[in-house]
Amino acid sequence: MVDAGYALDTGYLAPFKNTRYHLDDFRGVDMDTLSRQEKFNFTHSSLRNVVERSFGVLKARWHILNGVPYCHREKQKMIIMSCFALHNFLRNREIGVGSPTYPPSDWVQINANSTMSLVRDYISLALWGQ
Repeated sequence: MVDAGYALDTGYLAPFKNTRYHLDDFRGVDMDTLSRQEKFNFTHSSLRNVVERSFGVLKARWHILNGVPYCHREKQKMIIMSCFALHNFLRNREIGVGSPTYPPSDWVQINANSTMSLVRDYISLALWGQ
């Protein structure tokens, strides 16, 4: 998930452009009146806030994330995923929950090679139909 400053490219799920996006833009608005693109942008913005807060928690625990050393993108991705996995493992142990045992959903498998524009359209149609 990226903000509108990024181009819609493989692996970068950006919001619809020229459509309200920030959560403040939706205050006092009846959600039933939103267009498909607005509903997607509202959900995207909400989830992006959760992701940013999660990174804040991880950066406080795993200081390597405060300045991921220069290396290839694949290695950076592995560092970040490892920190999330370790955090989740330790968190589950702290609260007494076992390790999750679930495979990736069919949706993830189907859309792994789709263009991000198609993925965004698919999600926005599903949200709009709710």
